[in-house]
Amino acid sequence: MNELNKAFKIIEDNIEEADFLGSVEENEIIEAENRLKLQFPESYKQFIKHYGLGDIFGEEIYGLGVEPLGIPSVIWITELLRKEMELPKDYLVIYNSGVNNEYHAIDCNPNENFGSVISFTEGISFKEQEINMEFSSFGEFFLKLLENNN
Repeated sequence: MNELNKAFKIIEDNIEEADFLGSVEENEIIEAENRLKLQFPESYKQFIKHYGLGDIFGEEIYGLGVEPLGIPSVIWITELLRKEMELPKDYLVIYNSGVNNEYHAIDCNPNENFGSVISFTEGISFKEQEINMEFSSFGEFFLKLLENNN
């Protein structure tokens, strides 16, 4: 969780660059997990509890706190990509890089990769892509994203 705390510090030190919704209650997180049939990793839950969703340095992180009717709802985008490109049910979509239709998702499968972050390309069947773990946790992903844009 150390990486996540470092990311939170970057946000607080650059609050004028940030636009986050604000804290989300535990019951909303549980409802989202139930709807998506996933268990979110603790680092992502902490992000949602503190910030809900939003952006900093022009980088938008999907989350909770809004109706699941479009971006930046993590529920909406995950359900959409499950339908459109057969995204496996173990992945939670959290970010679009804005380059080459690249998305990032958290692996919520309770295996050795639980909580890791992968990247994939929209528009190509998920089954046809080589999927690699990009980051070992949401905290690592979020910290690197902020450090690269700060």
